[in-house]
Amino acid sequence: MEDNLAEELVKIMNKNTSSDFEDAFERAFELTKAYASSANAQAAAIPFVFEKAFELFVSGRTKS
Repeated sequence: MEDNLAEELVKIMNKNTSSDFEDAFERAFELTKAYASSANAQAAAIPFVFEKAFELFVSGRTKS
């Protein structure tokens, strides 16, 4: 994850300041929750799924 995206994620998690990426966070969180509750979810993949979904919603692309 790029540094600027990581900083925005920290802002959202701390809730001390507003961020332009709050909608992206909510969308990524909802998708990650759906994945985590699926029968085939792998616990080790859940953080990766969130990171990639958040990055996709913010920038429109992901890094491999």
